[in-house]
Amino acid sequence: MQRITTILLILVSSALGWNVWQNHTLKTDLALERSALSQMVDKRDAWKQKANEVADELGYAERSRRLAEADLKALQEELAEQAEDYDVLRRRIQESPASDDGEVAPVLRSTLEALP
Repeated sequence: MQRITTILLILVSSALGWNVWQNHTLKTDLALERSALSQMVDKRDAWKQKANEVADELGYAERSRRLAEADLKALQEELAEQAEDYDVLRRRIQESPASDDGEVAPVLRSTLEALP
């Protein structure tokens, strides 16, 4: 009987020791996983913040591009109007009778001819 009790005591002690060791291993693994999760959450938050900053910069760049396009369109329209005015002046000059010609200073003539 003592022998059976001793064997049972050894078996229970071994099972309890194995359970304590497994419990300790699981607690260590859990602590490591929690630490890894915390680091991943921190990195995720940092990347999310960076993505939001880049999205804001992209929005600013898009607004700047639209404004630049509007300015370019306005400038093109203004240049087209000026070109029309110059075309009218050129036609008037070309269609004027020879009797309207007269002496013009060379500087003025070259300046007028250089106009677009």
